[in-house]
Amino acid sequence: MDQGVTFRDLLAPDPGQSAGDVQRRAAAALPQRVRQSSLIWWPDRADINATGHRLVIGVAAWSLYDLRLLDLVNDAVAAGAQPGLKVAVFNVDELSSPAELERIFTGIGTVYHTPAVGYWAAGQLKETASGFDARQLVARLLGFDPNLVLEQPAATTR
Repeated sequence: MDQGVTFRDLLAPDPGQSAGDVQRRAAAALPQRVRQSSLIWWPDRADINATGHRLVIGVAAWSLYDLRLLDLVNDAVAAGAQPGLKVAVFNVDELSSPAELERIFTGIGTVYHTPAVGYWAAGQLKETASGFDARQLVARLLGFDPNLVLEQPAATTR
């Protein structure tokens, strides 16, 4: 991915667009942004590394916290933080119903907040989490401080 482009840029305001339009634009652009990154768009390669280590992250494209998490995840994966771990991403808003999350992440229960996360090792689902706990799980697996999701990026000058 171009180092100057981030996932959180997907929600950059546009003076000619309403907040809803910006959110729809972000949702439409998310798959391509993932494909340009060190991550995998799921379900393009849903079977990726089915017997190895896999982390699947369901995000809401309208959530700045989720997009900031993807920036941190992408940086960690690109830096080789967890060699052999494949990280796949999907938009939870594209699911047909909340029950789909239970099908993907067996045992996750009711998801009240994104992201929704599942971690597989040797083809077995080992952990699931959502919201705050999901960010903690992802940060632990990839070795970064989960509080970084909450930090505001430094202002840039133009």
